[in-house]
Parts: sequence; structure tokens; C-alpha cells
Amino acid sequence: MANTRQLNANILQIENEYYSFIRPKRITRSGERPTKALQRAGVQYVEMRSLDVSVFDPVGVNQNKLRFLEAFAAFCVLRDSHPIENSEQDELDGNHAIVAREGRRPGLLLRRDGREVRLSDWAAEIIDSMRGLCELLDEGDAQRPYLTALELQEEKIRDVALTPAARSLHEMRTNAESFFNFALRMSKVHQSYFKDLLSPNSSRQEEFAVEAAESIEQQARIEASDTLDFDEYLARYFSA
Repeated sequence: MANTRQLNANILQIENEYYSFIRPKRITRSGERPTKALQRAGVQYVEMRSLDVSVFDPVGVNQNKLRFLEAFAAFCVLRDSHPIENSEQDELDGNHAIVAREGRRPGLLLRRDGREVRLSDWAAEIIDSMRGLCELLDEGDAQRPYLTALELQEEKIRDVALTPAARSLHEMRTNAESFFNFALRMSKVHQSYFKDLLSPNSSRQEEFAVEAAESIEQQARIEASDTLDFDEYLARYFSA
């Protein structure tokens, strides 16, 4: 039988298992490999994978954070950037690891072009460089949503106590609870939030029940009509 062992530290079963901080993506056709979809029709959207779900937001993110990410993505596209050399990639990987472990440590130093630089200074430089772009995005909007989003991130550079990690630790220490209990408590808070949004709707529940039953029936029909051997399926998938 072909190599179908799913738990493997060295061999990728499918391309989707190759994780990076940001991935170019396109919605694939049935049975189509991700790289083939990109070759066929180009990049449809980018997937930002280096971001944690926000435990303090019911849906894991809020509008201010999304606006900042939109502006940051545009900033990355518009700013001149030379190809990354191997030595620079090593610096970037090292920076990412140390920020993940010690990002709130005062005076934390990163590597940039072979020299040391304070994380706070580098972050402030990026924020300042994004300001003009956010002003353009805010043009005609008196609420200045993009500049507001940018300033909220800038405040976290000045005061690390405002970062999600620091806020989470503060919550756990204040309530003398473990991470598990903290996560469970926040999950219940968000559950209540969504339950309070709309009153119970029996007709909507019936619609969900019908869709669930139809989905199970469709799965059964697909599996019953499947006559292709798994090894042959894999061979066809990887040869496409």
C-alpha cells in the first residue's frame, strides 16, 4: 500500500500541511491541488496564519484589528522589498521565535541587517511608515477608522500591559485560575453573548436539522457510489 501514514513528522500528505506565516490561496475545484489552483487562476486571497485568535473578542477578532491588518497588508504590497537572502531568512526566523517567547520583555533586541535593534523601535518605525497609508484609507471618513486602528496598536508598543498576552496573564492572576479555567470562563462569556443576540427561533432550528439530515444522506450516497481504490486515488491526485 502507498505511504498513507497520517501522523508523520517528515512527509507532507498534502500541500495544505505546509504552513507559513502568510500563504497565497485560491478556492480549489473538487479534487484540485492548491498549487494547481494558483497556477490556473492566480492568487485570490492571502491567508495570515501568524495571528492568534483573540480570547477577548466573541468571534476571535474585531473591526479595529481587521482594519489594521488590511492596512498592514497594503503597506507590505506597496513598500519596496528586495528578495530575502538565506542569511536574512535566518534572522527573520530567529526574530519570530524570540518575539513569540519574550515579546513583552523590556528592551528586547532583534536582528536587522546584521545589527541589533530594539523591538519597540522597529515596531514604532513600521507604525509611523503606515500612517500616511491609513490617512489615504480614511479619506472622506470623519471617524478615521484606519488611523484609530493604527493608534490602538501603537499604544501596545508604548505599554505592553495592553497586549493580549499581558491581559490574559492579568486575568488569570486576578482570578487565581489556570489557563484551562480562564479559557473555559471566556468561552462561556462568548457563548452567552451569542445566545443573547437573538431570541430562540424554532423554525431556524428546524432548517438546521433538515440541512444536517440532508448532508448525512448526501455523504452516504457519495460513499456508496465510490468504487475507486485509495491507492489509485492518491496516484491520480498527485499526478494531476
